[in-house]
Amino acid sequence: MKLNFAKIIGICAATTIAFGACSKENSQENLAQVKTFTARLTPHSTKLKAFGTVTYGKKNDITALVEGTIYELNVKEGDKVKKGDVLLRMKNIQYEIQRSENQNQVNSAAASLESSKNNLTKTILNVNSQIMSLENSRLNLAQKQDELCLVNETLEKNETLFEVGGVSKQDIAQMRLNAQGTQTEIEILQKKIQIEELGFRDEDLILAGYIPSDDKEERRNQLIELNTRSAQLEIEIAKVNLQNARENLKSTNTLIENLTVRASSDGIVGVLNFENGEHVMQNEKLMTIVDVSSPYTIVSIQEKDMQGIEIGSEAELEVSSLNDFQRAKIEFIAPVADMQTGNFNVKIPMKNDDNKIKLGMFVRCSIQTKKSGNFFILPESIVLKRDGNRISFYSVQNEILVIKNCIVDMERDGNFFIESGISDGEKIVENPSSALREGMHVKAI
Repeated sequence: MKLNFAKIIGICAATTIAFGACSKENSQENLAQVKTFTARLTPHSTKLKAFGTVTYGKKNDITALVEGTIYELNVKEGDKVKKGDVLLRMKNIQYEIQRSENQNQVNSAAASLESSKNNLTKTILNVNSQIMSLENSRLNLAQKQDELCLVNETLEKNETLFEVGGVSKQDIAQMRLNAQGTQTEIEILQKKIQIEELGFRDEDLILAGYIPSDDKEERRNQLIELNTRSAQLEIEIAKVNLQNARENLKSTNTLIENLTVRASSDGIVGVLNFENGEHVMQNEKLMTIVDVSSPYTIVSIQEKDMQGIEIGSEAELEVSSLNDFQRAKIEFIAPVADMQTGNFNVKIPMKNDDNKIKLGMFVRCSIQTKKSGNFFILPESIVLKRDGNRISFYSVQNEILVIKNCIVDMERDGNFFIESGISDGEKIVENPSSALREGMHVKAI
């Protein structure tokens, strides 16, 4: 009886152990299976793949500097032009009339200047003549004064002789009359000299701002300069008038020269806005010349892809239709995103020595970014939730789902580049099902 009971106990224990083993094996088989991605820390130098289009490097809008009517149009759209080539000619009859009037004004002003110069020469001669006349009058005055002295001496001697009867009374009367006549002549000469001295006195020089010179010749020059000021002023006025007339003529000639329109640079006529015979107003745009020798590739890049891209970043450009491959560096990045797309325009210069590359052509671009280093490169398919550059995802740890949050350092070509917050070899769930919950036991496959 005891033996049978022991056997029963053994059988029950064996059954219990067997049942436990089967239950554990069954629970492992019933775990939810999840597809996972193994995170590996990988050195990476990133390149952004993008597409662009060829645009002109520079364009020059040719505007009409003056109003006119086109009578000679030398180009059409698509023509190649060199700097300085005559693009078109216009005519304006008003400018021709104005030029003729200006030329007449120049001629008249030149004649007036010549007349003023001649007048100055005559004035200088007259001043010299007045100076000489004044000097002559002073000599005559001195002579008359000497004569008067002699007459008075003779009269005085004869009056003494008259007292002793040596000279007649009539002779004395005549001598006195001669002395009185000489005195009158002296007074007349003195008045004449006073008149002739006007403008030739020291006070006249001082009043005009001169310091009278003691040197005779220097003083003479001062007097000439003083008395020819009016004539000299006429010359200066005539010079100004001539200069103004010449400037007016020069301005009109410039207007007429501007009726001939020349290319300001090498390029191709892109847009032509007028035809032969049409009237053009001042400042109207005649045409646009496009410089195709140095075009640009314009690449529109999303904001999230701008990380690590800067002026000077290297780029590889491929124009597939021409089998043309070039290397260049970013030259310009728009400081503000496009209001409609939110993208930033990036300009990359191209070479076009043979002019095979045409505006609007499609370009494949590969831009080297500055963001390089060791990253965990995770596919977008892992994301549970995203908030800006922060993402959450499921990680399988000891067969249990754990939600993790990480900061995305960079995003390229459908992948997230993350520097920290993940362990090397960590299993991360791809395409997580909505049925999964944190804390669930799962089997990674």
